[in-house]
Amino acid sequence: MQKPLATVGVGPRVEIHRGGFRAFEAMKYLDVAKLRKTGKARIEIGRVQGGGVEATIVAEICKGMITNLTPIDCKGCSRAARKAARGTRSGGAAPTKKALRAALERVLQLGYPGVKLPIAVPTAKPLEIVIGPIIIYGDPLDICIVLSYPGGETCVSCLVGRGICVGPVVLE
Repeated sequence: MQKPLATVGVGPRVEIHRGGFRAFEAMKYLDVAKLRKTGKARIEIGRVQGGGVEATIVAEICKGMITNLTPIDCKGCSRAARKAARGTRSGGAAPTKKALRAALERVLQLGYPGVKLPIAVPTAKPLEIVIGPIIIYGDPLDICIVLSYPGGETCVSCLVGRGICVGPVVLE
């Protein structure tokens, strides 16, 4: 298990880990021309890993551009985390906005970039997404991906469906 890049001690411990992305083999068979014409589609594109856990990532694609990424399933997580991800809460607390905001601010202080969206779905080469840091939280385990949007908005998209966005952050 890798050492965290940083930890945040707001309430239960929140860890920030380097994330790695591995696209599914099936991604090379996507019909990108049809995706460019499609208003909105959700596709499982691969897995992100870090901190000893892995999560399946779903991309929201609009007119050939990836506009959002969301973790939907977790390998290496507890049974309670997998139930929470499916919407059946059983034990443990979801990350609080305070904890997520503190983790997000720490990520920005350290200068780790989030995934810059939107991303064009490539036509001739395999899908490669540089996943910046991922945030791992408590019990049941939750995984959040840091996303950066045009205009300076930064968000976290989490496994259990709770995430936050903050506008351009000015750090002192």
